[in-house]
Amino acid sequence: MPEPEGILAPYRVLDLTGELGPLCAKILADLGADVLKVEPPTGDPSRWRGPFPGDRPDPEQSLSWAAWNVNKRSVTLDLSLPAGRDGLRRRAREADFLIESFPPGELDRLGLGYPALAEENPRLIVTSITPFGQTGPYSTYRASDLELMAAAGCMSLTGEPDGPPLRVSLPQASAWAGVYAAAGSLLALHHRYLTGEGQHVDVAAQSCLLSALGHAPGFWDLNRTNAVRAGVFMTGRSITGARMRVMWPCRDGFLNFIIYGGEAGRRTNQALVRWMDESRMAPRFLLEKDWSRFDIATVSQQEIDRIEGAIGPFFLTLTKAEFFAEVVKRDMLGYPVATPREILEDPQLLARDFWVPMRRVDGTTSVNFPGAFAKFSGGRCTVHRPPPRVGEHNATLPEPRDASATTAPPRRRLLGSDPGPETASALAGIKVVEFAAYAAGPGITKYLADHGAMAVRVESSVRPDGFRTHYPPYRDNIPGPNRSGCFSLWNNDKWSVTLNLKAEGASEVAGALVRWADIVIENFTPGTMAKLGLDHERLRTLNPALIVLSTCNHGQTGPHARHPGFGSQLSSLAGFTHFTGESGGPPMFLYGPYIDFIAVAFGFVAVLAALDGRRRTGHGQYIDLSQYETGLQFLAPALLDAAVNGRDLMRCGNRDGDAVPHGVYPCRGTDRWCAVSVWDDAEWRRLVGALGGPGWATDPRWETAPGRRAGEAELDQRLAEWASRLDAEEVMSRFQAAGVHAAGVRTMAELFSDPQLVHRRVWRALEHPEIGRHHYKAPPFILSRAPGGPRRPAPCLGEHTRQVLTEILGMSAGEVRSLETRGVLQ
Repeated sequence: MPEPEGILAPYRVLDLTGELGPLCAKILADLGADVLKVEPPTGDPSRWRGPFPGDRPDPEQSLSWAAWNVNKRSVTLDLSLPAGRDGLRRRAREADFLIESFPPGELDRLGLGYPALAEENPRLIVTSITPFGQTGPYSTYRASDLELMAAAGCMSLTGEPDGPPLRVSLPQASAWAGVYAAAGSLLALHHRYLTGEGQHVDVAAQSCLLSALGHAPGFWDLNRTNAVRAGVFMTGRSITGARMRVMWPCRDGFLNFIIYGGEAGRRTNQALVRWMDESRMAPRFLLEKDWSRFDIATVSQQEIDRIEGAIGPFFLTLTKAEFFAEVVKRDMLGYPVATPREILEDPQLLARDFWVPMRRVDGTTSVNFPGAFAKFSGGRCTVHRPPPRVGEHNATLPEPRDASATTAPPRRRLLGSDPGPETASALAGIKVVEFAAYAAGPGITKYLADHGAMAVRVESSVRPDGFRTHYPPYRDNIPGPNRSGCFSLWNNDKWSVTLNLKAEGASEVAGALVRWADIVIENFTPGTMAKLGLDHERLRTLNPALIVLSTCNHGQTGPHARHPGFGSQLSSLAGFTHFTGESGGPPMFLYGPYIDFIAVAFGFVAVLAALDGRRRTGHGQYIDLSQYETGLQFLAPALLDAAVNGRDLMRCGNRDGDAVPHGVYPCRGTDRWCAVSVWDDAEWRRLVGALGGPGWATDPRWETAPGRRAGEAELDQRLAEWASRLDAEEVMSRFQAAGVHAAGVRTMAELFSDPQLVHRRVWRALEHPEIGRHHYKAPPFILSRAPGGPRRPAPCLGEHTRQVLTEILGMSAGEVRSLETRGVLQ
């Protein structure tokens, strides 16, 4: 049987990204697009970014470059020469996408900006990835991963309270920018189908990273309190201000375990006490505790401390493997803090054939590459081509093709939808039904709704979404199902229908919604939809053109598929907390369910790709998205290093293997910091000039990177002393004016007044009937022809039940009353 065609097989992509955003084109390549990596004749400079096999630098052997450029072809063009620019123009005339990460205005100066290219190919989609966006007060600022994590507020939430803010030691900003650039590009593709026109997609990495903050900004927005870093503890779960330990030492490393509330927390807490009792380590007060009355939203610090004081000694008796085995056996929440080598051996990933054997760049031995981010029932999404050598395909460039194969006449109807009048919204006419809770499912639907899809959220008052009931912030610290800022964050522009899916007759109502929909999003534990009579086979019978995305911790198959969990803990199993913390210190907690937000971005991409596939084939699609496997896409360089070099890269605070100095420095005021990095000797000289040329800075030791590396601790101390006399904004401004990477570490409060975020209208204020006026987050990219963003606040529980049933499903008032009487609409 022939292998299915790639989902995006008809499309051609020109990839001109450097270190920022190459994951964008890789995702399109994984989905089957033909991607040409356009490099200068000497190769992409980021080929010199480690790690390398055997730690021997070689631009053809970089493991980080390989991780982001597998599945691509390489061609070389010198854009500084007329011939090179002409060559790019020729390629752009028959391309569908051009992805680039040049500083704003640089391609325009070369005659290769979007206006010039669109003149010759109006259907071309140009996606520009920059640190801060194409326009605005910071648009020309230099920023590496460190400065972006600072400017987006991520660092203010990570690290010890009395220590410096920390980033994840393995760079993350480029991957965040890349996955959202892929989403923006596919939205533009969908809009092109409706209108026949391409457009410019402006992606700002700073805005992309705001997704990693979770609900932290909401505490300032609703109650004017700043969420802050808490080391190995979690905050923001109780209106009392109580903090809960997340990272626990065990016999051979660390565990991630959190005292949770709600039904899942109750089951876990009871199971843990039984387990401790079997080992004769459960104190009487734990054995007698009534967990059914335990409320995480109002728990006191005293009660949490007492519970955790009893748990800690028990965890010290366990290895990571022993803990995980029992957690799975007992159906509990919790995971070990895994290292890259442990991830390579995870039986769940092995059972799902996640790893893809691929020959190394040198053409010799094979290495296991991280596999696809999702499994599609129809169409190929896979890692299938090794990373290319510099210019490997210069002599075998694909022939120009008939561009009409990927172009549709303007305003044609998408199968299964009715766009109605022409609109600026990219997803006008698309209809979504959401059977989901918390972040991972609702976040995908939010982005679809942001861009014009009509989204109906199915929930229940019998068992409300935990984000409504167990997750602050609440306006004025008064809990209520319609008062949670955490819930609001992921649910703007949706219609809420209450439906008790376990009640007799509910299945028929759900089925009617499925027949109406183009897309179904669900994030229940595998098997739950089947128990409700809504398994994929029935959904497909009801609506053969339906696109269904199922997202959960481990995916729909494998030995751990049915194991429950939350992203706050899965982030440890996937290795993120292993990479967060000071060298030699414990792993640090990443605020919120970090990996859930990665899964949201990949789920958004997956649904958009499936929509395009359906337009061309008429077929629906089932998408199995493992949140674990999406997270590993962001850690690919470290996983390749473990596979090739047989070691675990470790957390190293804010240090970097290439840039020096590279850190955050205390500024004037309480807990005020500025991130600064120097990437070559010329930048160091510019920094010295910005300092005013003090004697210590002109020491010959600092003139070269090896010298600065040898004295890095002293250099950090000198810079800290200098910065401590200035405001963080002054340090940033002075260094940026000199051409030095720098950014203040933003607090959650400062994000709402950040000049660049204000310029891009990232925060949109809307009026909610119970919460009042508060802010919603816009998409992290701007589509030039189809801008999206929140327009309506999150719904109150069941706010639209009658309206949806009568106006969309065509039920009579009597039929609705009958359903209400029978308890179906709860």
